[in-house]
Amino acid sequence: MLYYFDSSVILAILLDEQRNKEATALWKDSTVRVSSLLLKLETITVLRRTYAYNRSRLEPSWLARKTNELSGYLQAINFRIIDEEIEKIIFLKKELAKCKTLDAIHIATALEMSKLLPNAAFHLYTFDREMAKLAKLLKLKINETREENYI
Repeated sequence: MLYYFDSSVILAILLDEQRNKEATALWKDSTVRVSSLLLKLETITVLRRTYAYNRSRLEPSWLARKTNELSGYLQAINFRIIDEEIEKIIFLKKELAKCKTLDAIHIATALEMSKLLPNAAFHLYTFDREMAKLAKLLKLKINETREENYI
């Protein structure tokens, strides 16, 4: 089984969001974890922005601690670069215009990686409602989560 992780799941763990327990369960239940290189960029950017906006309420070591935590998660993920193949999928799948550009890159990458195994053996994990809806439309299996847990 391949499990594609969107940034929203990793950030739910790192930022101790309401969905933390569910995100942690998805992480622990997955065996082979994959994602776009985009996940690295999104997660570190969000951690830094969170710290900058909340510096007065967070301990001085918060960013270093969370960045170290993130490194542990990143080491357990196999990354796919964003290249011409991903670009081609975005050009061919007109449905991807229904979401934000970064989400389109995640879905295109998931579609490319899902070719490695039959669809039943590939899951996309996300907490983003629109991304999940579009992924389902494109026949990707997603984590089944309660509707109120989507962002």
